[in-house]
Amino acid sequence: MLKITKTGFEDNGDYTSTFYGAEGTVALAGDSIWGDTAGRVVTVSGITVTEEVYDDDTAYMHVTVEHDSTWDIYTDSGFTQAISEALQMDVDFTEQGMQDDRLASMEVYS
Repeated sequence: MLKITKTGFEDNGDYTSTFYGAEGTVALAGDSIWGDTAGRVVTVSGITVTEEVYDDDTAYMHVTVEHDSTWDIYTDSGFTQAISEALQMDVDFTEQGMQDDRLASMEVYS
């Protein structure tokens, strides 16, 4: 089970960032299209949610997740579900090219 705790907040005028410490692990579903994630467990160490509001009042929320695995967890539904539940927001991965080892790029869907 993944538990998060708010550790900080930053407002620079153009965007806001909320920082969370994380404790716990995520059991992957094993359904990544990029690698064999079956049976893998990922430790999450931190999450940052950055919100930018545009001139037309629409908002975009980017989520950065620090973890101890490789980028090929991309598309694993177990990871997506665990981060969504921890944040109590509906999140999914951004594009494949934005993924990196130990860092998942995600976004909030309304």
